[in-house]
Amino acid sequence: MKFFISVFMALMLAGCGYKPVSKITKEMTGESVYVDVVISKTEPKNSVWVKDAVKEGVVSRLNKTLSDDQNADMSIIISVGSLSYQAAVYDQYGYITSYRAILNLNFKTRLKDGSVVNITTSGEHDFSIARRLQNTRYADSVISDTERYEAIKEASKEAFDEYIANLALKGYQNGSRNR
Repeated sequence: MKFFISVFMALMLAGCGYKPVSKITKEMTGESVYVDVVISKTEPKNSVWVKDAVKEGVVSRLNKTLSDDQNADMSIIISVGSLSYQAAVYDQYGYITSYRAILNLNFKTRLKDGSVVNITTSGEHDFSIARRLQNTRYADSVISDTERYEAIKEASKEAFDEYIANLALKGYQNGSRNR
């Protein structure tokens, strides 16, 4: 009886049509990717940090090689829609001890087949700014450059993950129309 149940389960899983995200995106993107960010005039540092985080994501999550614009199978042009910091946690004296960085990115993507897709995503990252030195806590509500960099980097990673999911969904939808 266990044998028949095992065979039945194996046939069900084999026939369900599951396709991994990496396979769907590979069919759409090719092997090399060009990544660029439209530099924000108000805060150019943030744009550079976003570009670094997305390039890291392309290499580590998509397993693609970075290339120049002429030789790339796919190009991604990123623009920062908005970046804001919201107070997330206050202490008993009313000082802000934690912030939430909210980053909205627009990915204009030219795929391997030449089609262009615009995907808007958002990422968030919570971080603490309160410091404790010898049982004395200093909460000055000031965000340092290091904390901003880490918050933007982590929010960019989250936005990039959402971008990959949306790209895979579009690839799956296009693939299901072609069947």
